[in-house]
Amino acid sequence: MAESPQEPKAALRTRIREALKTMDAGVRAEEATSIRAALRHWPRWVAARSVLAFLPLPSEVDLRPLLAEGLASGVEVSVPESSPDGTFRPCRLRSLAAAELETDAMGIAVPKVREPVPLERIEVVLVPGVAFDAAGRRLGRGGGFYDRFLKRLPRPAATVGVCFRVQRVDQVPVGPDDMPVEWLAMSGDVVAAQPASPI
Repeated sequence: MAESPQEPKAALRTRIREALKTMDAGVRAEEATSIRAALRHWPRWVAARSVLAFLPLPSEVDLRPLLAEGLASGVEVSVPESSPDGTFRPCRLRSLAAAELETDAMGIAVPKVREPVPLERIEVVLVPGVAFDAAGRRLGRGGGFYDRFLKRLPRPAATVGVCFRVQRVDQVPVGPDDMPVEWLAMSGDVVAAQPASPI
């Protein structure tokens, strides 16, 4: 019988969350700036006219300056709106002003006015996570929201895991329902995920 990934997942979540808690604020800001710069110059991002991103929790990479640039240039920016059934849908973000946002039941910022965005329009998806490895395997927060969403996403859309250096690990334990990302955005670069060797 194959070993369940739940115990190693929980241990990895604890380890990475502790590393994020003790991360120097200056290093955090420097890495976030570098990640935004890498995305800003990534050809898929430059060409995209509709993107799904995320408004960060305190432990996540702050993408708001990049999203503000997208909004100013006419890009359709959406963020996840969680549903009670354990799924989420893209919801259009028209402003980053605090007065236009509210916190949902999951503690995540969302637009007060919900305007769904069809999946077919989205060209790039920026995906948060607790940890990622070189193969694009992702450890989430445990709710499975992104895994369920990524399964529904039309294939032409590019999926990009966004993380600090401390969140990059040798191997993420996964189960059959866990969905990988195709690209990784880390400090200084956006790189293609490398498929695991069959040997």
